[in-house]
Amino acid sequence: MLYTPAVPIFLGKTSLSTGTNLCPEVESLLNKVSDWGRLNLVQFNPHKTQVRAFTVKKNPFVVSPQFHGTPLLASASIGILGVDISSDVQFRGHLEEKAKLASKKLGVLSRAGQYCMPAHRLQLYKAQVRPHMEYCSHLWTGSPQCQLLPLDRIQRRVARIVDDRVLSDRLDSLALRRDVASLCIFFRIYHGECSEELFGLIPAAKFHERISWQNS
Repeated sequence: MLYTPAVPIFLGKTSLSTGTNLCPEVESLLNKVSDWGRLNLVQFNPHKTQVRAFTVKKNPFVVSPQFHGTPLLASASIGILGVDISSDVQFRGHLEEKAKLASKKLGVLSRAGQYCMPAHRLQLYKAQVRPHMEYCSHLWTGSPQCQLLPLDRIQRRVARIVDDRVLSDRLDSLALRRDVASLCIFFRIYHGECSEELFGLIPAAKFHERISWQNS
């Protein structure tokens, strides 16, 4: 996969299975992207273009395609719109970074908590800390539990910082909120409230006519 600041390019597993033809094919696609950019007055920065081969192989293909004369080196992970994905399609690094950031912000909230009422501390957590632990959760909600536990520990710390049992008991678990978020995404895709590409991922259900026993 290649990702320019504006256009992601995906290569299927068929292309990856032929390592000798991979580099020319990638460069051909990049040339098409450049042509599209010239027609639409869009300039691409090759230094911001990311390359990552998603594979379970321990020794993946090593390719160095060129984009505008600049060689592109494959990275260990790729970041797209704030989500880091490793070569084996795992989110371990992404979750660790989000947990660290949320913990850091929660520490600031804890130190400033003496100047706020419990309800205010809870609202600050919901507005400034929790969004970091839920961003694009429908992508990584299936991660191993050991990678999700740090997020749950952070929410348990919130109960102590808020210091109001009635308020903290109203907090839904992060797992429940992730499930609800995933259902919302599925609902929008299923009912076509999304792009045509996403809607096409779910095939239309076949319509079966009801036949009574008299007509059979």
